[in-house]
Amino acid sequence: MEKKLLVILMSGWAIGALNAGLASGTLTAIRTELNLSPEQAGLILSSWLVGMLIGAFVFGFLSDKIGRKKAIVLSLLTMGIFTPLTSFVRDWITLSILRLLAGTGNTGYMVTASVLLAEYSRKETRGRNITLLESSWAIGWLLAIILSRIILPISGWRAVFLSSTITWPVLLVVLLYVPESARFLLLKGKTEEARSLTQRFSIELPSTSQQEKASLKELFTGKYFARTLMLWIHWFMLAFSYWGIFTWLPDLLARRGLSIVKSLEYAIIITLAQVPGYFSAAYLVEKVGRKRTLATYMLVSGLSSFGLWMATSDQAVLLWGIVLSAFNLGAWGVTYAYTPELYPTKLRGTGSGWANSVGRIGGILGPYFVGFMLSQFKEPFTSFLAFAVAQLVSSLTVSVLGIETKGKTLEEVS
Repeated sequence: MEKKLLVILMSGWAIGALNAGLASGTLTAIRTELNLSPEQAGLILSSWLVGMLIGAFVFGFLSDKIGRKKAIVLSLLTMGIFTPLTSFVRDWITLSILRLLAGTGNTGYMVTASVLLAEYSRKETRGRNITLLESSWAIGWLLAIILSRIILPISGWRAVFLSSTITWPVLLVVLLYVPESARFLLLKGKTEEARSLTQRFSIELPSTSQQEKASLKELFTGKYFARTLMLWIHWFMLAFSYWGIFTWLPDLLARRGLSIVKSLEYAIIITLAQVPGYFSAAYLVEKVGRKRTLATYMLVSGLSSFGLWMATSDQAVLLWGIVLSAFNLGAWGVTYAYTPELYPTKLRGTGSGWANSVGRIGGILGPYFVGFMLSQFKEPFTSFLAFAVAQLVSSLTVSVLGIETKGKTLEEVS
């Protein structure tokens, strides 16, 4: 049952990445048709992150109030409605609004699905499972770039966005086969239903009382203060660099003189490197631990961003882009495994949602920062020096403030 749940949740995660990545794969064509400035293009990309900021908080809160499954269903429904509607826009402002609304569903799914999987995974497999869950982001993003490469030259960018209707079959599968969290049910006093689910998944039922109440201020008191501080700094730096880099990547490659088709092919190669990055991280989190793996992957990401800033040839850009892609996305996998482990059941959705929301502030700034830098400097990769610094700050923060959770139950950690 644990593997079945993982596969289903991975499909939804990949769909979210597909919805997110469509704007990246079609940005050059959108920019040309709508006659956009670099700042306007950056605002379109950032609008998705504004939605993710809102969605992380709202859906994280909802998952602690109405349940993990209902929050997941609502998040997929949001993406399934607003991303296809993007195909019919006639101006960049409407496009930005629809991207914002769809973005709320994307991060809502990510926050809630990672919490649900953490609560159904055994301590021996929890870190690996959630890192593998996050690895499906690479599949969805890669599919978005491939669809852009195939459909865009033939039918234009609007047809590319219509491919997001694939969200609906995944929503149906989630409705039929994904259970509610046993820990959430226990917290709400539904003990028998919770016991039935724990037997199906072969996990122990924690001794959580339905009288337990969550208080937001607990995120900033006692042992949770350092954890919250660490997570917020790390999430901000990680999202700032990732979204600034990868949403602009095909367009930045085109600005170096590559054709749209060639830039998308480069982007596909770089995106493929995410797969070994995720799998290596999934292995290491259960061997050397979350803290050391995350700090190391962010360190290598920072060095790779510096390499891209220094690159003078297309081959060097491709090489450093592959290394950055592997380690930065591997760090994302560890982050989603690590974050929900640091809070108790009553705070898990809220704590994860707040950390994700702070990250989305960085994510909002990242794409706009690249657009601003492009308007000031001719060199496309000037902004990568700032991304290198951000990733190195993240690595240092995790090293100093992080704790190790490998091999411990959620109750032991929290």
